[in-house]
Amino acid sequence: MATNGKTITDVADDVAGKAKRASKKAADTASEIFVDVKDETAEIFEKAGAGAKSAASSGKDYAADGLAGIADAARQVAGKLSDSPADSGNAKAAEFARKAADSIDRFSSKLREKEVEEIAEDARSAVRNNPAIAVGAAAVIGFALARFLKGSGGRDA
Repeated sequence: MATNGKTITDVADDVAGKAKRASKKAADTASEIFVDVKDETAEIFEKAGAGAKSAASSGKDYAADGLAGIADAARQVAGKLSDSPADSGNAKAAEFARKAADSIDRFSSKLREKEVEEIAEDARSAVRNNPAIAVGAAAVIGFALARFLKGSGGRDA
C-alpha cells in the first residue's frame, strides 16, 4: 500500500531515520548536560577546597596568635616570680617560665611561617613516626575540647 507515493517500507525508513536523529540529538543534549554538570560540580568542589584552605589558614593564624599570647603571659609570670624575694626559691620557676615562653614563641613563629599543607604533612609524619604520642595527644586534645565545649555551653542560656 502506498501513501503519497511512498510504500510502507519508505514510511518505516523515514520514521526510523527521524527516531535515529531524535535519539542522537537526545544523546548529544544529555552529553552536553553531563559536561555542564561535571564542570559545575568541579567548580563547586574547587571553591569548597579554597574555602576550607582559607579557613584552615585563618585557624592557623588564630592558633599562632593564641600561642603568642600564652608566651606573653608566661613572660609576665616569669617577671613576677623574678621580682619576688631572692630567698623565696622562685628563681628556678622564673627561669623555667622564661624558657617555656621562648619555646612557645619559637613554635608560634614556625606556625606562622609554614603553609597549611606543610603543617598537615608534618603532622602525618609525626603520627607515622610516633603513633603512641599521637594517640596520647589526640586524647589530651579531645579532653581539652570536651572541657571547652562543656564550659562554653552554659553561657548562651
